Amino acid sequence: MGSKLSRSRSSRNKESALDLLRNFQTVLIVDDSRSMKGELWEQAGKALQDLAAVASEYDVDGLEIHFFNSNVVAKGIKTAEEVEDVFNKVTPTNSTPMGLKLHSLLEPYVAALKINSNLKHVNYIVITDGAPTDRPETEPEVVIVAAARELDSISAPLGQVGIQFVQVGGNRAATRYLESLDNNLRTKHNIRDMVDTTFAPVNKPLDMIKILTGGFNRRVDEHGSKGL
Repeated sequence: MGSKLSRSRSSRNKESALDLLRNFQTVLIVDDSRSMKGELWEQAGKALQDLAAVASEYDVDGLEIHFFNSNVVAKGIKTAEEVEDVFNKVTPTNSTPMGLKLHSLLEPYVAALKINSNLKHVNYIVITDGAPTDRPETEPEVVIVAAARELDSISAPLGQVGIQFVQVGGNRAATRYLESLDNNLRTKHNIRDMVDTTFAPVNKPLDMIKILTGGFNRRVDEHGSKGL
């Protein structure tokens, strides 16, 4: 009896966690650098479709999809088929300007938030295989810290912006780098914690709750969906 109640409570908690997505604009950002060619690109596409299938149930405005290099942008995406259509328009090429892409999205959002404090919260989910190739002034750490300080300066809610990095592939240097963004920025720079990192295993189900809510839900950030 106790185990059934525990499972039921956990199921309700997980549903409640996903229900928070209704308050967020979900923005998927895909690494389309040359290192993503082949199996990693296929894995990223599958992850994108799986994430969209779940997130679109809660985000009534539909999802946004952006790429590191390509100018292809899609908004109002609500089905896996629409995701596939967008994904098939892009071919991996060039470098990994992760920070530059984040800057191009965060800066106008924070500027708009300063004018309208009721702006919908935003949840950025970045699918990537490796460490960035940005110049020092646009490295992800610099961009994220600057955005966090701007959000703090206007006393924005702690969950106003979430950034979730989803790593595909097994690049250990990239793993260390992404984990440093997740674990070190808050204490190193005395800023809000708005970053989470998750590894996407091959041929295994994604931890949807951690990926979709870990960027703004601190309990999920630390413990994954098992913490609910």
